[in-house]
Amino acid sequence: MAIEIAASRFLAPYFGTSMIVWANIIGLILLSLSLGYWVGGKWADRWPSGKLLMMLTLLSGVLVSLLPLWGNFIFQFLTNGIMNTPVWIIFCSFFAVLIVFAPPVFLLAMVSPFAIRLVSDQSKDIGRVAGNLYACSTLGSLLGTFGTAMITIPLFGARESIYIWSAALIVISGWGLRHTKQRWLVSLLLVPVLSYFFINDNVSTSANEKVLWSKDTFYQYVRVLEASSGDISLVYNEGGGVQSIRRAKPGLHAGDYYNDYLVLPYLANSPDQLLILGSAGGTIPRLLAEYVKPQFPNMNVTGVELDPEVIALSYQFMGLKPEDAQIVNQDARVFISNTNRKYDIIVVDCYSQQIYIPAHLSTVQFFDTLRLHLNPDGLTALNVNVTTPDSPLLLAMAKTVKQVFPNTYIVKSSGQYNYMIVGSIRPLQTDNFNRIHLNSPIHPYLEQWQKGLKEVNDELLANAQVLTDNHAPTEMLTDSMIFGSIPDRP
Repeated sequence: MAIEIAASRFLAPYFGTSMIVWANIIGLILLSLSLGYWVGGKWADRWPSGKLLMMLTLLSGVLVSLLPLWGNFIFQFLTNGIMNTPVWIIFCSFFAVLIVFAPPVFLLAMVSPFAIRLVSDQSKDIGRVAGNLYACSTLGSLLGTFGTAMITIPLFGARESIYIWSAALIVISGWGLRHTKQRWLVSLLLVPVLSYFFINDNVSTSANEKVLWSKDTFYQYVRVLEASSGDISLVYNEGGGVQSIRRAKPGLHAGDYYNDYLVLPYLANSPDQLLILGSAGGTIPRLLAEYVKPQFPNMNVTGVELDPEVIALSYQFMGLKPEDAQIVNQDARVFISNTNRKYDIIVVDCYSQQIYIPAHLSTVQFFDTLRLHLNPDGLTALNVNVTTPDSPLLLAMAKTVKQVFPNTYIVKSSGQYNYMIVGSIRPLQTDNFNRIHLNSPIHPYLEQWQKGLKEVNDELLANAQVLTDNHAPTEMLTDSMIFGSIPDRP
């Protein structure tokens, strides 16, 4: 179980943690376990030896310790992110790593039949003995699951977790071999130690960027990067997309999708209460405080962010100030379902593992909840990353929003893949755009809004699906879009 949990986090920076990834990990591990049980039973009957059992666990510990080294070699080819890497490299890398995880799991599966066979020679109560062994095995699985998920990964990291558990396997095996001539094999404990120091060079740069901070949090691998220009970015996992950014130069930078959300307060008659679900590093709240709040001094901004480590980074690196917004550490849907407050604007910018809109934040039921917490003139806006304006994901999200908000619009945001869906109870009051001064840094984005704002109609959404709590395949829609757009050849 420790290997399974660590494997998921080890693959996440490159392939995410979608159901497809989890299905492959769990499926291959189950197949390895099945083969291990079968072969282990045959070997146990032929060579019922405690020493052989310890040798198997020792070898599995050594193989586990080599996983990061092997993965480091494979993943160097995935330097352009999943959107820009040839599809054959993605598939080959993914299955190569999974195959590397299989041998140690196969060897560990042989432990149970060996243990039962060895104990059966010393006891007639085979049922009780087998029950005790499986009970201990399950308790060990619980230790591996919670120890990895709650302790080793948050405190040390996914790669370090692999080294810790592989070292534990080697130490236990060495202890079991202490009365044999092979006790010297405990020196193989040097393998995870040397492997750790060999690739743990704590590099301070990544793709010509300085790494200011990095850590495996409870939710993802997070880094804060500083470019040669002085721009500071918050990135998750492989860094194919930027979650938040703090520009070194003053002003609004062309191409940042965050800037388009600064137009929203001008659509509301009185933008006093704004809610941002998925505030990440606080870029939108910070920009609102700098460019919009001077004109609307009564505006209060609340941000909701799931990862507490990211909230701390908002203040430490990303320039957010306590007076800019109140940031709440909670799941977005849990927050909106339990608050009694009403808002004039609700922005939804939530992503899981960088590329996936969380299924529970894409449904009719979720948008129904948003509507209950909007004032009559209020509106909601959500960021959707898609490759084309006719993407099934974008149209599905728009059709779902339109089930709740009779006035639904799509705007092409700044950035290559960013689109904004706006839903409102009443038609948008575009006359309010006059409140944006001609010399305002926001004015160029107003012009973009006026050119690109389109109300969705039934004809456009005819073939789109409505997402519900029972059926919201956002991961499948995203994966099909990505694999349909990445290049087939280098």
